[in-house]
Amino acid sequence: MDEQERPLAGNLRRQRQRAGLSVVELARRAGLGRATLTQLEAGTGNPTLETLYALASELGVTLADLIAEPAHTAGPRVIRAGAGEATRGAVVEARLLHRAGHSTGTVELYAVTLWPEECQLSRPHAPGTREHLHVHSGRAVVGPADAPIELGADDYVDFPADVPHSYRAIPGEQPVRATLTIHTPTS
Repeated sequence: MDEQERPLAGNLRRQRQRAGLSVVELARRAGLGRATLTQLEAGTGNPTLETLYALASELGVTLADLIAEPAHTAGPRVIRAGAGEATRGAVVEARLLHRAGHSTGTVELYAVTLWPEECQLSRPHAPGTREHLHVHSGRAVVGPADAPIELGADDYVDFPADVPHSYRAIPGEQPVRATLTIHTPTS
């Protein structure tokens, strides 16, 4: 798959070079094998959401900085159901719908599915980052790892994501469908 089809390879390489890190050093810092990182930069790897967040964290960038397509400026942009760059972790599947940079920071908009499996614990994001989750269907327990909140259909939560935080669909129930917005302030 080339960079036009999957922007992760080029974005990852550019962010690594911007940070002045070798493949070996970034892989070590993110807790990955060098071969895994080499495959991702070649566009042949299939990373988990946890892997992408580990790389983003070590590079000091957002997840969208790694997976977003180049900015689109002319006319409407439609992403059909099931299309777009998707990433999957043990529990969360996310499709980036929109990313915008503003004077106050970066805003990322994702369509997410939480699978009723185990809990996904996310590492802290950049200082001041907040996540906003609006549940469309299903029930989930999400938020700061030390004080998660149970949500049902049409519930909304806004919480600090610069601390460890978790996502878990209620076991034995349907997958959760939701919209996730992440606001990362300008540093």
